[in-house]
Amino acid sequence: MDLVAGVRKEGSRGGRGDFKWSDVKDSSHRENYLGHSLMAPVGRWQQGKDLTWYAKGDADDEDQARRDREEKQRVKEAEEEAMARALGLPIPAKASENANLTPLGGPSEAADKEGGDEAGKGLG
Repeated sequence: MDLVAGVRKEGSRGGRGDFKWSDVKDSSHRENYLGHSLMAPVGRWQQGKDLTWYAKGDADDEDQARRDREEKQRVKEAEEEAMARALGLPIPAKASENANLTPLGGPSEAADKEGGDEAGKGLG
């Protein structure tokens, strides 16, 4: 007989199917349950608060890291340009002046002229 394969007495404590966090919320012994402060919040201090704030916030960290990288890149470009000017060398091309890095899209003037003719027309 293998005791590890399954729980021997499944329903000895009321069963998993009978457990509800709402019952824990109403219980006077709710402090005895692990996770009661998150799963069954009671009290004014918990109303309207994000109780799982510590598990969130990765997007803000990524944005901050991206801004830091961009700032370091700008400082590095400015230092390279200042060094080149001090040494009398040609100034290196910046990424902002590179035509391959400029965003594409946006309406052209020809499309704007054509769009003006159809502005008053409906669909169909």
